[in-house]
Amino acid sequence: MLKPQQTQKIYAMAARLGLVENGNKNDLLHDLVYSKTEKTSVRELTETEYKAVVGELAGRLKVQNLEDPPKNKRSKTYKQGRNGITEGQQKKVWQCMYELAKYDTEPSTATLGQRLCGIIKKEIHIDASVKDPMCWLSYADGSKLIEKLKKYIENAKRRKDGVGG
Repeated sequence: MLKPQQTQKIYAMAARLGLVENGNKNDLLHDLVYSKTEKTSVRELTETEYKAVVGELAGRLKVQNLEDPPKNKRSKTYKQGRNGITEGQQKKVWQCMYELAKYDTEPSTATLGQRLCGIIKKEIHIDASVKDPMCWLSYADGSKLIEKLKKYIENAKRRKDGVGG
């Protein structure tokens, strides 16, 4: 059980990222907490889980606050795509990932973040990190990813309906 100041810290960080909706227990913060810990309440987190959630939020804040991409002569991809994907696109991607997970016939050993990284690698051909899988995506990459995820969801629905019906 977390101390009140630890809970406040999580909510403050999430609010800065726009992940909190007052009165909504199904907002993006709770989706993130569930994806990291499989718990539905911030207050139920253990100390280790708290650190994992705060680490994820801190990483997202760090990326959000970066103004220019790092100077890296080896890769021009980073310079072109850095922070091009919009906040709305990112929210839609995560909504699609959670919807896709609903159609799993058996639980996956990979986290949603790991699964998203695999999809980004396969469909967009960009290596993504689990900490912030969409940080290198451009606006166009985000649009393409959302469309691909919609097709993944359609296929998963069809498979589940075919198996169950």
